[in-house]
Amino acid sequence: MNLDNVLITGASGLIGSPLVKKLLNKVNFIVGVDPVHKDLQQNYKHLTDINQDVSDIVKLLTKYNISKIIHVGGVSGPMLYNDKPDLIVQNNVIFTMRLIEASRIYGKIKRFIFCSSISAYGKLNESNTNEEYRMAPENLYGATKASSDMLLKMYAQNYGLDIMSLRLSTVYGYRRSTSCFINDMINSAINNRTINLPFKKDLCWPYVYVKDVVSCIEKCLIHSKKHSYDYNVSGPDFPSYQEILEQINLYVENSQATFSNKNSFDERKLFSIEKIKNEIGWEPKYSIKHGIKDYFANII
Repeated sequence: MNLDNVLITGASGLIGSPLVKKLLNKVNFIVGVDPVHKDLQQNYKHLTDINQDVSDIVKLLTKYNISKIIHVGGVSGPMLYNDKPDLIVQNNVIFTMRLIEASRIYGKIKRFIFCSSISAYGKLNESNTNEEYRMAPENLYGATKASSDMLLKMYAQNYGLDIMSLRLSTVYGYRRSTSCFINDMINSAINNRTINLPFKKDLCWPYVYVKDVVSCIEKCLIHSKKHSYDYNVSGPDFPSYQEILEQINLYVENSQATFSNKNSFDERKLFSIEKIKNEIGWEPKYSIKHGIKDYFANII
């Protein structure tokens, strides 16, 4: 059993909830921060919120003797809060800044894992988007992720903090509360609705199933060898939306979708995860076939 006390933000969300359950018997103690979660057992402490004052965060880290932080929380999804930019910046950038500054002052954080996003890159390189590719986000959500990403990198370089940024491709799973096309397609199929998709059926997109994200974070949490700052994280395949629809049809007969004659965003087939495979030894297990199968197994 790992003797670390771990702080997890976003502990009741799509990633945070299964992550807490996965780590409960593998670390000494977990402090989960989220307004929804309830106490699970003796080695788990639930907090509805963290006072965003740096000094108060330092006191919290000290009180629970926190040694590692997994920062999953924040406002997710590029289509959210465009009319409330202050809210998404407050949650995704300012809180991240205060959390890492509190970690620096506290001085006992052995690893800080940050869940960034594919959206930080903006338009991707069609031949190979690896971690060296520039960040040029095209929406507010991506901008907040890129800002936090660069901020944390400076803390790693200037103060020697052990930080890992995981740039996740689009995460899907049965607990997701915000919109993403796979979840929307499944929900429409279950409710016997036709979904209108604003792109061609042969458009491919990198997705990652939530259970692969959890296994990746767990692997990074315990990794003891030298590591880089940033890693792309995605699933093992790059499915087209026609292939996704075919998989959904295995569980919901005659699910319907209409496709546009043109793509609303770039075709992106290659989002490289070679770096995390080689340096951390993590590989995704859930292809789109197995991810959708597990999705339906958990909702039916």
